[in-house]
Amino acid sequence: MSLKAVDMRKCSRKQKRAQHRLARDMKINCRDDPTQNLVICNAGLVTGFTRESLENILQEFKEAAGNYEILMPPGKSYSFVKFSSPEIASRVYDGVNGNFVEGQGPPLYLTFSETLPHLEVSPISSELPPGLRVIEDFITPEQETLLLEKVDWSEEDSSSELKHRKVKHFGFEFRYDTNRVDPDDPISPIPEEFTFLQKLFGNHHCGQFIYDQLTINRYLPGQGIPPHIDTHSVFEDPILSLSLGSACVMDFRKKEKKIGILLPPRSLLVMSGESRYTWSHGICPRHSDIVSEDNGMTTRPRGIRTSFTFRKVRRGDCPCYFDDYCDTVHKHRKDIDNSVAPGLELSYVHEVYEEISSHFDETRHKQWPNVSKFLDSIEPGSILLDVGCGNGKYLNDTSGIFKVGCDRSSGLTRICRKRSFEVFLSDCLQLPFKSKSLDAVISIAVIHHLSTPERRRSAFLEILRVLRPGGRCLIYVWAKDQHWNSKDSTYLRFNPKKNEEFGGREMQRLFQGLALPVHENRTNFSHSDVLVPWKRKGGGEFLRYYHVFEEEEFVELCKGLCESVIERIYYDQGNWCTILKKM
Repeated sequence: MSLKAVDMRKCSRKQKRAQHRLARDMKINCRDDPTQNLVICNAGLVTGFTRESLENILQEFKEAAGNYEILMPPGKSYSFVKFSSPEIASRVYDGVNGNFVEGQGPPLYLTFSETLPHLEVSPISSELPPGLRVIEDFITPEQETLLLEKVDWSEEDSSSELKHRKVKHFGFEFRYDTNRVDPDDPISPIPEEFTFLQKLFGNHHCGQFIYDQLTINRYLPGQGIPPHIDTHSVFEDPILSLSLGSACVMDFRKKEKKIGILLPPRSLLVMSGESRYTWSHGICPRHSDIVSEDNGMTTRPRGIRTSFTFRKVRRGDCPCYFDDYCDTVHKHRKDIDNSVAPGLELSYVHEVYEEISSHFDETRHKQWPNVSKFLDSIEPGSILLDVGCGNGKYLNDTSGIFKVGCDRSSGLTRICRKRSFEVFLSDCLQLPFKSKSLDAVISIAVIHHLSTPERRRSAFLEILRVLRPGGRCLIYVWAKDQHWNSKDSTYLRFNPKKNEEFGGREMQRLFQGLALPVHENRTNFSHSDVLVPWKRKGGGEFLRYYHVFEEEEFVELCKGLCESVIERIYYDQGNWCTILKKM
């Protein structure tokens, strides 16, 4: 790489214009006299000027440059270099200003600045839309070569030339005018040479389908695809896309949120649940992408990229939960009311706990510290009720306190009786105690199983009813936000796949016409009313209904209760908690 001089008489005027743009855009105070900070115009990421190119220029002035730091703001046509002294910056200025680099476009104009911008935003996000996975090195380089060699783009009768790319279809032809396929009009099947991928899909848990539609796109540098959501009713969930040949950045958007995802060569993109049904995805037509490397951001030129997108054709309406984005309208009820609440709780709470009671008991031993602290604060001689006592882990002896527990599960109460705990069967909405008869009540992780606001409020009021004046209760419910004060809850930290590909997969389940999303365990919650899987030891998966609480919702519920005062509301390891005192 070499520098060539241009007419320096033209530099001053252009350089002044560049200084004005910088002052307006980045609020940088430009100067004519030397400082240790240089601004290099027309050498930014937006122009395709790479970090490597800038380092090569400085390499020619290695003796003068010394140690330096490069900052390249994304989306800008200028870069910053910080040197160890104004003298070194001045020597580089004299050698570079007004010159242009072969193959890099216009000349480089330099100026000095008093300060450097603070760059926090990276164009590539480590965050993934819920349900999205990127599996890197999904195939080997040899398999990549095999796939690319089997695609003959010279066969005009089997490929079509779109405005921004070439495309081939197998199995069924995708009609871009309607964004649909005709399931009754198949075309040439997916070639046998590509079928080895189906086994790999199964090994990586990419759906339970034999995929029957394949679209192959060929993108030249500068080509892309507009943002879109694949029509819901046409294809099953998930949709898979294998990137070959060259990396690119794919943009995902939902309302005001945008996430750029880098797709390396040989990586598989798995779009499932929310990412498949509610986030648009597209590729901006450009010749290079801004990417993050160990030493900062740079541009990466695009090569020829070929994508293999596999889909399973759906016959019939889409059963998804995302009605606002779906072409199958009025599919399901979305609100839970009192007509379905008892049956929903019977099927997805009470019957489930009967099935899993033994395994549940094996997983619940240690008392939560803040619950133990509350128990220790109860005066000797008091009577304590544990509403929804489970396996009785809070019914162990506490000196001077009489403890009794109740639970809706006969399996769990049997476990408690074997441990000589005083327990009985009862629903939390109808406690068999006289009003104002108990000194203290705890209800830990129970009320979030009630499926309407009215039933949840009734459970609070029933607990307050049996408390004597001055009596206190402690109530825990699951929080929707499992990331609080910049820390993950224990629920998220115990995710064995937290460093792997899952980002929160969404499915759906129907109950009497009601659509309920199924939550992906150990991920943050996307919905307030969810079914959470429980995998039983020895086999079997069961779904438990939960209502996970927003902070404001929980606070308003506690404030709206008569005959009580709030002693404390707090967040504890993914739960909203309150201590109430009976007036």
